[in-house]
Amino acid sequence: MFLSSTLPFWVFVLLIFTGLVVAFWPGVGTYEVLQFAQQRKLPIMNDWKSPFIAGIYWLSEDLFQSTGPVLLAQQALFWSGLALLVLNTLKGSCSRIIFFLCVAIFPPVWITQILLWKEAWTLSCLSFSIGAAFAYLRNGRVFYGIVAVLAAIILATTRHNAILLTIPTFYVAAQKLADQTTKTTRIQRRGIMAAACITLLIMTLGFTWAVNKIGKQRCHIWHQILLWDLAAMSVLEDQMLIPVTFRKAGEDGSLDRIRSYFTHYNSDPLFFYERSPLKLYGTAWSGCPESPPLKMLLKSWYKTVFNHPGTYLRHRLLYLLHLFNISDVTQDKFGKAYYRIDSEFSSSANRSKRFERLQMSPIYEALVLGIPIRGGVYPLIFILSIIGISGKASIKNSYLWMLWLGGLAYLASFVILGSGALLRYLAVYGLLGPAILAGRWGRQR
Repeated sequence: MFLSSTLPFWVFVLLIFTGLVVAFWPGVGTYEVLQFAQQRKLPIMNDWKSPFIAGIYWLSEDLFQSTGPVLLAQQALFWSGLALLVLNTLKGSCSRIIFFLCVAIFPPVWITQILLWKEAWTLSCLSFSIGAAFAYLRNGRVFYGIVAVLAAIILATTRHNAILLTIPTFYVAAQKLADQTTKTTRIQRRGIMAAACITLLIMTLGFTWAVNKIGKQRCHIWHQILLWDLAAMSVLEDQMLIPVTFRKAGEDGSLDRIRSYFTHYNSDPLFFYERSPLKLYGTAWSGCPESPPLKMLLKSWYKTVFNHPGTYLRHRLLYLLHLFNISDVTQDKFGKAYYRIDSEFSSSANRSKRFERLQMSPIYEALVLGIPIRGGVYPLIFILSIIGISGKASIKNSYLWMLWLGGLAYLASFVILGSGALLRYLAVYGLLGPAILAGRWGRQR
């Protein structure tokens, strides 16, 4: 009975999945594809880009001489995860198809998913983890709990701050484990739940360390965040606040040069251009043979923030405004280059002929720049999705709150530590907000 009632929906999902895979086979190439290939040629693998994601591409190339299987896998994970979310929250084929389609047509969702880069894997693993968690909550099948946890563990390997998005799934698994124990007091169940959550987090951090750090050359690329902060405060204060050690000599590292190359959209112009003012200590394709003097940098950063707290907060507020696309990207040379969903697209790595035609469309150009729907709309829907939720104590209610808090912490990690206002960072909110709304709607029916 269940299979027959859900068959039309699964057929619809299969059509979406097949259509996108066929249309954009073998995936839309990005600079990350090139960097993964160059990373492989180094004598020592480095952690500038996620080694785990790089390994997926290497495996695909070795076994199939194509990136097509990578596109197939990330599409399958995302759409099946979204399907599980819809099937285990909403009722009726019509409402399920409408909701699924609404999420599917969000530009940050479908554009992210046709690209070959780590952002697609972050979104895909998040979708599958959330969908399996909702299925586990609905029918209690251990299989769904296991795959939800596994997807969350893999999610953490895709980017450093993705660990924040795994906590809701770990909460569900830990809560279910605690509830299944018998002859225990409430305090004992809470202890079991806390121990289970901590164990899952330790397992995740251990797995991430094993695949992304052990045996890899450390690049410490977060030093660019600190230098980007110092560059912003230097521009706002109209005085040089960056130690000479990190600047190029003479006019190349002057305040005027920093001012002309600084942008809230990305830290790359300060380092990667031929006339960039700041020294570069490594790349994904060259390795990181020289580590930056981090103690000196940290000391300078702490001192500058302490002496200019208002300037620092202003800089971070400006960054948030750019991240939410409140500024007009069409009037900013850096904005047009960096504030795009497909900001890592590379024509030299692309093999999708249909995408090359799509890219020429003015409609597509508007979509990737976030002009019709500004980037801030997605996190705003997410933030508002929790308002008015029932205060009734239940594991489903708690899971929705955990999804919201995890997403909020993920956003805060960019606001506090981000060094570039990129629309692709907000793609997860095209899923998190609707997931919470579906969970609420499903319980009220």
